[in-house]
Amino acid sequence: MAYSEVDLRASLTLSVPVILDCHYQSIRGKNSGFASFIETNKELLDSSFTMILLHIIEALHMNADEYRQFLDNLHREGVQQGIFLADIIGEHFDMMLELSKDLNLTAQNIMFGIIEEKVDNSVNRLFFNGRLMECNWVRFTGFAQGYLSNKNEEIDTLHEQKIAVMGQMAAGMAHEIRNPLASIKGFAQLIRNRLNEPEIQAAELRTYLDITIKEIDNLNKLVTDFLVLSRKGDSLQREGEIFNVIEVIHRVVNIVNPLIFNDNIVINLDYSAEQVCTLGSASQLEQVFLNILKNSIDAFTACSGRIDVTITTHDETDEIILVFADNGSGISKDRLNRIFDPFFTTKQKGTGIGLSICKQLIEMYGGQIQVNSELNVGTSVKVSLPLVSECAACL
Repeated sequence: MAYSEVDLRASLTLSVPVILDCHYQSIRGKNSGFASFIETNKELLDSSFTMILLHIIEALHMNADEYRQFLDNLHREGVQQGIFLADIIGEHFDMMLELSKDLNLTAQNIMFGIIEEKVDNSVNRLFFNGRLMECNWVRFTGFAQGYLSNKNEEIDTLHEQKIAVMGQMAAGMAHEIRNPLASIKGFAQLIRNRLNEPEIQAAELRTYLDITIKEIDNLNKLVTDFLVLSRKGDSLQREGEIFNVIEVIHRVVNIVNPLIFNDNIVINLDYSAEQVCTLGSASQLEQVFLNILKNSIDAFTACSGRIDVTITTHDETDEIILVFADNGSGISKDRLNRIFDPFFTTKQKGTGIGLSICKQLIEMYGGQIQVNSELNVGTSVKVSLPLVSECAACL
């Protein structure tokens, strides 16, 4: 191997204090709450994070059997540490989630640099980097599972149900991340094999790299969507703008129309006012409406049907009411009760995040979303948003 195992191990071990210093500096810069949390719990966090990083460094040079056993132990240790920290630290899961994410990124960036410097062979570098990312993810999911399970013993039944949803989210996230990771690994192996051939086919390698980059983009989007679910949205709400909901609806319909061009599906718009304004994010609301309409289109198994979009206002309650009604296949009652659960999906290629994010975004700006459905009859999605009268400021 074109590197010294002793030198690499020593360099990575010496980087642990540097990683923690960079990590704490990054976290302190987020806000005063994070800075206070770090100062209060620094000794405990130091010991926990140092142990994690040292164990991961040891795992880089294990054989395949030892490594599989290590991952199992790493997950169990993560669960136990999550239970322990939940009991010690208390109600700070949002901060612990941010700490874990930042630690993973900081450790990976610094350790990747050391591996790049100390390991000459690209195959070995890819091997070590892959193990590093996998260990970080296994530890994080174990920690989240343990932290959440501890809370089950302290809260009421309603909160327990929410925690069960978080468990589903963790499992769903793991499943959705493994798929693109498998593709990335597969194409990386193909590239490695092609580079060993006497004649390099640049066009073929570019194709593999394009697919790999696309999978990485998909991973980034998935993580971004996941983080949307965990945010309170207060800061985003303060940064909202006044915009015309009618214009957003027209943009979405223009996006969807090419998707149904070859199908016998009709979208009918019904509204009386040309300007119906609300406060929020036009781009985020556009994604919400797009998700709802795509779900309606997917409900037409026979490639035919009708979607009625009705927009009205209620002056008494200062609300905008949007109803998306289709005559598609409908949703069974048991599934209807779970459609907003993160990672619950009946689609073969769906992630199950879409409607969860729709609900989060709509509620972020003071609105509500309700879904009614009946099998073989159709589905109706009702979205209510706050009505703003100052339409002169609309886009």
